Amino acid sequence: MLPQRVSTSTGQWPYLGPATEPARTVGRFRESPRAKVLRATLGTVGQLAPALAARVGYRLLSTPPYTQERPWQQRLRDKATVSRRVELGDGSLAVFEWGALTDPTILLVHGWGSRATHLGRMIEPLVAGGFRVVAFDAPSHGHSSGKRTDLVAYAGAIHAVAQASGRLHGIVAHSFGAAMALLAMRDWGTDAQRLVLISAFEHCRWLCDAFGRYAGLPPAVVDRMRQMLVERHNGRVDWNRMSVVEMLRTINRPTLLVHDEDDGEIPFSHSIALLQGAPNATMHVTRGLGHHRLLGQACVIDRVVAFVGDAAAQLQN
Repeated sequence: MLPQRVSTSTGQWPYLGPATEPARTVGRFRESPRAKVLRATLGTVGQLAPALAARVGYRLLSTPPYTQERPWQQRLRDKATVSRRVELGDGSLAVFEWGALTDPTILLVHGWGSRATHLGRMIEPLVAGGFRVVAFDAPSHGHSSGKRTDLVAYAGAIHAVAQASGRLHGIVAHSFGAAMALLAMRDWGTDAQRLVLISAFEHCRWLCDAFGRYAGLPPAVVDRMRQMLVERHNGRVDWNRMSVVEMLRTINRPTLLVHDEDDGEIPFSHSIALLQGAPNATMHVTRGLGHHRLLGQACVIDRVVAFVGDAAAQLQN
């Protein structure tokens, strides 16, 4: 138990050790009729033709699901003070800004299968707190170009948007975007004064392993998929260096971790591992909000604004 580094919206929170991974009833890897068909099909192919199964699995894993933009998100995007494109390779990224250009900049990074406005409930409070907010659609997401993407392209996109946006005072990132923000900082040189990592996982291997279990693929096939990513990027990816805990420890910026105890997509224990591995991190815990709903909760938004606001106040003094 680490009471001096943990705040909670739900009363006293006792840390009882690493939690077991919950049954998946929500999220991309939830149990469903489609999942059963996929598991039966790919599981068989994985036994008979592992190379083919790895190619199919890699394609599926690198194709983000489409998420419909809600009316309130579209209205928020329409209110952006700046809407522009940032070039990235053969494509481009849709980038949106709110607030004054001269205010300290906060970069929002959404998770896999989401879009720039997925963290949209935080934008107006951040602007009211004196910040300029920049958000973008990741490659192959939302209004950005492409059909498939991966962690290298995702982290590269974060760096490209950061470079085009000027000095960052803070990064607020959710889920897959949290790990990719750290990867961009470690390997691309992106920098920010403070980090807010919401519903993060502890190692990039975990995503591949979770997909492998969901799709019924043998571990050897999942390993082939990981090797395909290494080969695609000419060895730039080293899976032995993809621990998110180690990235956070190496970067060593003041960090606020936010996670819900009842997260059915990324187990709560992942953020505990991050907290224990990073001496510069504190944690805010919620209960009953799951993986996504905590992004719109006033208690979480207030905590985030206060945390990045401390960084801005220090810079002004």
